[in-house]
Amino acid sequence: MVHAPVVLATLMLAAAPVPDEAALWKAIFSLEQPLPAIRARSESELLKGGATAYGVLVKVARVGGMEQALAAAGPASSCSITAAGRFTAQRPDRSVLPTKAVDLAARMLMEDAALRQRAQRSDDPFERGLALAAASRVPATQVEALTAMRLEPDPKLRLWATAFAECFTRQAKQRADGSLEGLSAVANELAELADEVRAPLRCVEPAELEPVLVDELAKGLAASAGYSSSNDEMVITVRRENGERVELSPACALAAYEAAAAKGGYDEGLVMPLATTMHGGLKLKKAAGQRLARDLDHLPEVRRNYLAAQLVLEGHDVPRKVTFDPTRLSFMSVELEAAVRQGDPQAKAAINRLLLCSNDIDQREVALLGYVGTKAAADKAYAIARQCPSGKAAAVAALVRMKDPRVVKLLPEAMEDWGFNQDALKRALLEAYTPQMGEQLRALEAKGNTQARNAVQYLKAMNVMKP
Repeated sequence: MVHAPVVLATLMLAAAPVPDEAALWKAIFSLEQPLPAIRARSESELLKGGATAYGVLVKVARVGGMEQALAAAGPASSCSITAAGRFTAQRPDRSVLPTKAVDLAARMLMEDAALRQRAQRSDDPFERGLALAAASRVPATQVEALTAMRLEPDPKLRLWATAFAECFTRQAKQRADGSLEGLSAVANELAELADEVRAPLRCVEPAELEPVLVDELAKGLAASAGYSSSNDEMVITVRRENGERVELSPACALAAYEAAAAKGGYDEGLVMPLATTMHGGLKLKKAAGQRLARDLDHLPEVRRNYLAAQLVLEGHDVPRKVTFDPTRLSFMSVELEAAVRQGDPQAKAAINRLLLCSNDIDQREVALLGYVGTKAAADKAYAIARQCPSGKAAAVAALVRMKDPRVVKLLPEAMEDWGFNQDALKRALLEAYTPQMGEQLRALEAKGNTQARNAVQYLKAMNVMKP
């Protein structure tokens, strides 16, 4: 015999209205309405829409791509941002609607265990990735989320799962809530699985460079994805189409660039950091600058002039003459400095005009006075250094370049009150270095001055100051 309550419950479920998919789509598009009340009503309707609403939300979320979904699935400080950022830079110009859809879908996954487990077992990699990232919101679900990734067939998701596992484990240490042991165990297992799809992780010597990677760079299937630098070590990161990252030493990066260029692919990100940012390895730095200067015509036209200017400022010989727009001088200080270094006869006059007409002469452009070299320019730089804290570093850079004796008094002040345009001061110290400046910097370093210590390390790395 069937009890009456069971029959009643069955009838109530059968009579429950099926969510109208058209109404759900209307609710999603209402998420962009300016009125908060409309947005709140739409969110409520979607969150109550069950699996049907979730399916619609996933379709919208997919428009933004996997990387955006991973970054948006958790709160701003969550592992979602950290893990996704390791594989792609977030683009601020993307539509807001996919991000809102990800947020609501992630909330549904965290509130509905059955829906979450269905997403974790989905045939769709996007849904599996979304379920993983959503766990950033609820620590209690993180072991379950990582465990579900142990049989993950998608290589990109394996790498992401490892990144999430590292972040989840790090946060568990801070929480000290007893979840660390379980997370650590599954994180170690995922790290071993990721190793199967990660190799080669790093190229140290050019002989280790894989021809496959060179072909991918030449065809645009792999691209530079930034660099990291610590002390005298630099690593250039390449991101493959499948999400895998390859870390290149400077020597490998230059070799990869040259090999890809021979096949018609020119990725400036492989060598620009070597030519402009790298400390030490002067022979390699010079080779990278020469190669890039030679290949400027192969790079996008909109970038050529600025890249040439950066190379000039780093002391590289650049056949291309850097130009500047005299009507936009305040936006072209890099190009203007490069032009004056190349001997452009109009550059000095433009510098005077820039300083005379600028509404903000106490900041970045002041460093250019060092190239004018007149007493009036030195006096102006001295006055700005004395009166304008935000322009102190730039003004002292000008005085250093002009070897003005007053710099003896002002250099310690600049190290204490760093101000703007530190790069100009570093260049000036490098190119107009005197033993007296070195003694000052060492004395400040001995007193614990951080900026002086950094300046000493930089000058030593560039073989200007003796160890």
